[in-house]
Amino acid sequence: MRIGKSPRLSRGFTLVELMVGVLIGLIGTVVIFQVFAVSEGQKRTTTGGSDAQQNGVFGLFQIERDVRMAGYGLNYMPLLGCSINGWYEPGASPIQFKLVPVEIINGLAGAPDRVRIAFGNSDLFMAPAKLTQSMPSPSAVYKVDNRFGFNPGDLIVAAESGQPCTLAQATEIPGNPGNSDNVVHNSGNYQNQEGANIPADYNRPGGLPAPNNISYNSWNPATGTGGRLYNIGAAPTVVTYAIQNNQLVAINELTPGAPNATFALADGVVQLQAQYGFDGNADGRIAADAVTSATVNTAVANDQWSDSMPAAATGPDWAKVIAIRLVITARSATPERVNPVTGVCETTTANPTWMTPNPPVAVDVSLADPANWQCYRYRTFEVMVPIRNMVWFPQAA
Repeated sequence: MRIGKSPRLSRGFTLVELMVGVLIGLIGTVVIFQVFAVSEGQKRTTTGGSDAQQNGVFGLFQIERDVRMAGYGLNYMPLLGCSINGWYEPGASPIQFKLVPVEIINGLAGAPDRVRIAFGNSDLFMAPAKLTQSMPSPSAVYKVDNRFGFNPGDLIVAAESGQPCTLAQATEIPGNPGNSDNVVHNSGNYQNQEGANIPADYNRPGGLPAPNNISYNSWNPATGTGGRLYNIGAAPTVVTYAIQNNQLVAINELTPGAPNATFALADGVVQLQAQYGFDGNADGRIAADAVTSATVNTAVANDQWSDSMPAAATGPDWAKVIAIRLVITARSATPERVNPVTGVCETTTANPTWMTPNPPVAVDVSLADPANWQCYRYRTFEVMVPIRNMVWFPQAA
């Protein structure tokens, strides 16, 4: 007898069932990506605002810290404001800056300002030494009445009223009889206190190029005029804070031409503005009702907040600059998306502002990227910093 075998019934998913499953999976994927996009947008917004705040606060702290040291060692009123000329030998580049604690290089048409800060690091706070002999040539040694505190390697500034100042580097302080008043500033090497030979970086062979090769006269006690010699220490600071490529940078003005002369401090900083606090009535403070002006008016005895000092400002005028006002604007690192309906960014709809002291007016901050500025988030930080070494400034002697 033949036994038959029944075929097994086979069942699977129909095409309709498969399509329904795929559709459900696609809908789930879309929902997941929508949630992810919203989450990433919120994260980007939070992170971008936080980054802008950190960059702005850090940048402002760096400038404020140096402003509080500004003017140390530049303690002779009649010579404040003179133009210093020097030479950095490794970079084969000239050096130029003003003998003032803080100099604002005002940006034009809303461009960022540049803030230059200068101070010495000498261990001893003293009045500049007086030249006891007129210099027969610009490269002659400086003969001074007091060499206390001068050491080989120190940077020195020779100055005289009505003349540009000269930056040099002391290379020898001889102690033998007949030369005990000399401060030598030769090119080549000098010997430090440990006995090592170190290159003198600031004494150009043959002296500075004309017309900056200056000879200074001996001090005349009867008229209170003549040459003086500052000792600003072995490692003074002359730094310019500026905005470059949406970064806050610090430029070492004493090493021009060197590869590391410019150092980036903070990303996403798009604006830097500064104003002088001018103590017109010489009472040691800036009054709450101090007026705001484009240029300090030194002819009136009023306190002022101003963008610039007059070109003919004297030493006593610069001594009245006892504070500086700083404003920094930082922006988020990543732009937000445009509105799909309007096709434009709506993250920021109005320019960030900062307040003028008197009258208190909100002033728009000029931004470096006007075509795309609305796609970013901004943080503006303001501070007023006293220039303490001007408040404690000694009388001329």
